[in-house]
Amino acid sequence: MAVILKNFFRMTASTLVTNNVQIFTKRSIKSATSDVQIISTEVIKPSSPTPKHLRTYKLSLLDQLFSKIYVPLVFFYSANCKHQYFSKKSDLLKQSLAKTLTHYYPFAGRLIDSFSVDCSDHGAAFIEANVGCDISKFLQPPDMELLQQLIPPSPQLSNLDISERELLAVQVNLFSGGEMAIGVCFSHGVADGSAIFNFMKTWGEITRGVINDNDNICNNNVVLDCTSLFPPVNFPKPYQIVTSPQSSGNIVFKRLLFDSKKIAALKEKVNKEIGKFNELQATRFGVVSALIWGAFIAIARERKRAIDNKLYSHAIYYTMNLRNKLNPPMIPQCMGNIYRLVRAEWSLAEDDAIEETSLLREVIKAKRMGREVMHNNEYLGFIKDMKETWEDSRSFGLTSVVGLPCYEVDFGWGKPVWFSVGPLLLIDLAILSSTSDGEGIEALMVMFKEDMDKFEQEPSIMAYASSNPSIFIGK
Repeated sequence: MAVILKNFFRMTASTLVTNNVQIFTKRSIKSATSDVQIISTEVIKPSSPTPKHLRTYKLSLLDQLFSKIYVPLVFFYSANCKHQYFSKKSDLLKQSLAKTLTHYYPFAGRLIDSFSVDCSDHGAAFIEANVGCDISKFLQPPDMELLQQLIPPSPQLSNLDISERELLAVQVNLFSGGEMAIGVCFSHGVADGSAIFNFMKTWGEITRGVINDNDNICNNNVVLDCTSLFPPVNFPKPYQIVTSPQSSGNIVFKRLLFDSKKIAALKEKVNKEIGKFNELQATRFGVVSALIWGAFIAIARERKRAIDNKLYSHAIYYTMNLRNKLNPPMIPQCMGNIYRLVRAEWSLAEDDAIEETSLLREVIKAKRMGREVMHNNEYLGFIKDMKETWEDSRSFGLTSVVGLPCYEVDFGWGKPVWFSVGPLLLIDLAILSSTSDGEGIEALMVMFKEDMDKFEQEPSIMAYASSNPSIFIGK
């Protein structure tokens, strides 16, 4: 089921001020499956005050580029929580969140401008909600329309000044059967995927008591000043990556599952061919990226014919974590956007067959070139070019959380049975994540509806992926 994103933003036009929470709030939302009812809201501040000398967090160039974007996530837990004990679990989450924010204090701050965050412990939003169905009914198959209602509404959609918007909001949802889902919404301006998922893992460890009050997480290296690595600049709006809620009416959001056995077989086949050229070996991420890119190229070729041959190439832009590539390397937990985008291109000049092996070789080549150092002006030019090709459908973006601890976020009632990214209003975007067994790959696609219809009919997608299958929970 493809979900039209305009249905995701049925919210009240006023801000919620109760308990000093200033976020764009929702009414009780009903879907074909169930309804979500907000029951309480409050602000959670760090358990210990942030020292005065740490109260200004400087944004790097990479932070600036994504400061207007929020990342929505939701984690599902099948362990039964009786309703009379829900408040105790929720209180425990509040206490451990306050302790976690002491270490990740920028998440409790507010953006001052495009250069810094005021870390004066304004706090993170914390919402409690009831869901009018049990988790099995929701996950068989996942209700992708209701999914968004389990995640705090993005502060990006509010009418508040940027200096008043939370950088982190949490929503704890209790299903009618006693199961739970924890939705979160993070500012991309202060954290990338590695920082976000390690924050969630740390929050779980503090909740379980694995990390206690006396532990010094990562020797205080969680929050680093990256402005010397990626100096901030005063750049015009064309360089900044933004989402477009106004154009959401024709955008659809769809979940695809790439079969683990089929991907493993294709990976083995491709690696035999790539091995002849002594190139890097393909990964699950690389194979699925090539399949998705091939389908995008086929759509671009059709568009090229329709507009009289004015498209000459199609590009894929994807993210590459830089933490372990720097000298010295950075720890996975550190905050900030410590990654860069790399580009691979495919010519549309000829109607040659689109082979996964050839596409994968281009992806691998781009990854190798991505390790080369780019100076600020060069990288800004790269970003501007990416936006131009993106806007006229000559490229698509791909980001991956494969390899990150998505299924290690354990608050004491077991690991998640399923995790999902919420919809981001960035057109022509694919977000890849591992399945819970670490073998398959899920892709969350955001596209214009007419392109999504064509994308699903591409042979490479039909052969390797299924659309939004059910998630079964073992007893």
